[in-house]
Amino acid sequence: MIIDTFERALSYDLGPLWERVLPEFLALYAQGDALALGRYELGDGVFVNVEEYAAKDWDVARYEGHENMADVQTLLSGEEYIDVMPLWKGVDVLGGEAERHDERDLIFYADKPAVPAVRFHLVPGMFALLLPGEAHQPCMKAGSERVKKLVIKIPAAGLKAPASV
Repeated sequence: MIIDTFERALSYDLGPLWERVLPEFLALYAQGDALALGRYELGDGVFVNVEEYAAKDWDVARYEGHENMADVQTLLSGEEYIDVMPLWKGVDVLGGEAERHDERDLIFYADKPAVPAVRFHLVPGMFALLLPGEAHQPCMKAGSERVKKLVIKIPAAGLKAPASV
């Protein structure tokens, strides 16, 4: 998981796919709230979803995860909390799978811990990179009722692991 601002996004050495798609993603982001809802194809299996929704209460939001795709999430308007819980082999803190949608590389989990491993406050200008193995519970209320979000889906196999600090 990486949580940072766009000013520093290119400073992460995540490989050629990251370097290629990030400028395209930033061009979409620069359109702001005027960007039309929908899906934008960026090639190499990378696409962007632009969505708008009512932020959810904690008890309604669900943990989700992906096996093949990484998410880069950012907001065009509004703000939200995202909880993150690593999926450790042999430790089932999320109660197993409740739903699986293989065609969308999307798994919803049955339970949620009372306290997440990480909670962060996402606002416009920031991004969060969430990798397979990092279950996340997005879309939670953090001061605004409506949220407009961009989510870029990148094949995780096309990303280079970030260097250890």
